[in-house]
Amino acid sequence: MHLIVITSYVIAAAAFLAGTALLVVGWRGQRTGALLILATMVSVLWAAFLAYAEWRRNVAVNWVLMAEVLRYGAWLVFVSALFGAWPMAGLLKGLRVAAHMLWIVLALYCLGPVTGWPQMMGLPFSVNVPLVGVLILALTGVVFLEQIYRNVQPERRWALKFLVIALGMLFAYDILMYSYAVLYRQLSISAWAARGFIDALLVPLLMVAAVRNPQWSLEVGVSRRAVFYSTSLLVVAFYIIATAIGGYYVRLYGGDWGRVAEITLACFALLVVLSIIFSGQVRSHLRVFLNKNFFSFRHDYREEWLRLSATLSASDTELQQRGIRAMAQIMDSPGGALFMHNDADEYVPETSWNMPTPIGLKLPSDLPVFGIMRERRWIYDLSEPPPLGDEELRAPAELVALTRAWLLVPLVQEDRLIGFVVLAHARAGRALDWEDIDLLRVAGGQVAGTLAQAADARRLAEARQFEGFNQLTAFLMHDLKNLAAQQSLLLQNAERHKHNPAFVDDMLTTVANSVHRIARLLEQLRGDGMPTRHSRVQLTAVIHKALDECRAQQPQPEYQRAAEDLWVQANAEQLATVLGHVIRNAQDAAQAHGHVTLRAERESGYALIEIKDDGAGMDEEFIRNRLFKPFFTTKGSRGMGIGAYQAREYVRSLGGAMQVNSIPNHGTVFAIQLPLAEPAGDATTTGRLRAAS
Repeated sequence: MHLIVITSYVIAAAAFLAGTALLVVGWRGQRTGALLILATMVSVLWAAFLAYAEWRRNVAVNWVLMAEVLRYGAWLVFVSALFGAWPMAGLLKGLRVAAHMLWIVLALYCLGPVTGWPQMMGLPFSVNVPLVGVLILALTGVVFLEQIYRNVQPERRWALKFLVIALGMLFAYDILMYSYAVLYRQLSISAWAARGFIDALLVPLLMVAAVRNPQWSLEVGVSRRAVFYSTSLLVVAFYIIATAIGGYYVRLYGGDWGRVAEITLACFALLVVLSIIFSGQVRSHLRVFLNKNFFSFRHDYREEWLRLSATLSASDTELQQRGIRAMAQIMDSPGGALFMHNDADEYVPETSWNMPTPIGLKLPSDLPVFGIMRERRWIYDLSEPPPLGDEELRAPAELVALTRAWLLVPLVQEDRLIGFVVLAHARAGRALDWEDIDLLRVAGGQVAGTLAQAADARRLAEARQFEGFNQLTAFLMHDLKNLAAQQSLLLQNAERHKHNPAFVDDMLTTVANSVHRIARLLEQLRGDGMPTRHSRVQLTAVIHKALDECRAQQPQPEYQRAAEDLWVQANAEQLATVLGHVIRNAQDAAQAHGHVTLRAERESGYALIEIKDDGAGMDEEFIRNRLFKPFFTTKGSRGMGIGAYQAREYVRSLGGAMQVNSIPNHGTVFAIQLPLAEPAGDATTTGRLRAAS
């Protein structure tokens, strides 16, 4: 018993110390809060001193009684301060003054053996005097608590009930213990040992009372999760202790079967407690009990919002199922179904979570229930009949008939009902109140916004896929248009020059080039083409190839070759296509009787290619805003509007630049700069290019 007493009061000291730390952190300067902190601090010292006295076993009894009196004095000072909010009768005022005088006198009396003043007055020190005095103080404390609870307004009793319960238990237990001591001239060792454990259990109730009374200016943050798990652990601990006691007595009185029965009982108890711990329904009932009786509000809105955000942003399941789970967690519901609006102006089941999906169910959007859900954010309790005379508030029979259906929660986004969630009945029975309704409405708006954004993102991705497909089609059509233009020129001149061997040679070369380019396009469409490779090519050879492709169109370009060979790093065919496009544009601008000049030269580590025409020219605004804009053309049905854009992007991919200088009615100059390649005496590329041209 010696070790049990020490453990009991050490635990009490630790519990009151933790409570004091919470109160000190949350204190905002109010007098009542300071007195509560003083009372809990004195309780820490009281419990620690009693543990020390039991450990040493040589502490004088008057010091133990002194600690008891001072502890009661601290709690009575705090309880007396609570009367400041109400008018007090004269008798109650007198009782309060008498109680304070009594504990002060008792404290001085306990100092008697040290100071010697009782002996000076011929009064020997007696243990019975402090015992009777403490008993009177405990009775006075009960009277004070009864008066507080009786005189407070009924709506305020909710805030004070845990304080009354905690201190009432403290005073009542001491009344029983000290009554026994006064009657039988001795303390009950078991009651003395258990008091520390019991007082430690009262600390959480005192903290809840501090939370519920903000006028004390004690902002004590009691986490719902901490209360839930600590309460669960406390219940499990008591269960284990009870099982251990039961097993002890079974072994003690069970004879030969005692040891076997003890082991069986322990395993059975462990099986039961594990089943309870992992039971969602038990946890739900405990959570409802704690939220209902220990907290001002049913929901911890901070935790609910964080959990909602975490559930919606997770990636473990599809977004629609996460939306259902986010709504269900608020009401501790085990499942639900999501209905979404479709293109046929109906609400159809999208998906479900732990609930049978109602396949084939379609609800027209013009039902009155959906208008009310959209306008009022109305939440339907499917288990309750609608008010008399309000048939429009009746939920659709198809939804009421769903298995375990409980709540119908709208998902409204910008005054648009995009869908709704049907939640299954909660694990623990509960009534729907205003807190649940407000939180479900806010959460429904958040889920609706997330689902709407996901749908918009999906439609945007589809639009971008179509845009990419359209761009690819446009680029292919551009190349095919150029090939068709070449073939058209051949047909126009074939009748007149078909007997000319030189024309036939040019025609065969042009057709072979067209076939080669069409084959490359088909390879790109099938995805069989090799990735574009850049190599060291001679710029003069590339320019000759581009000029050969533009030979059939007038006017013929005049080429001013550079004084030296210029080499660049590029794909020869693509670079020739880019130059050919710019040359053909210059020919179109200059028309048949104009002039087109092409010049190449070295300039500061770059190869500069200038293509000049004397056509109509372009103004600065056109060059800046429309020339390189994809799918914009000035050629009407003959152009695709992507040639200039494609040419510039390819030049940029080589590390070069394309600049345009133009004056209306005076012509245009396209200047292309390409980085020069490192010198290497390899002429094989030039040979291959000339052979291909």
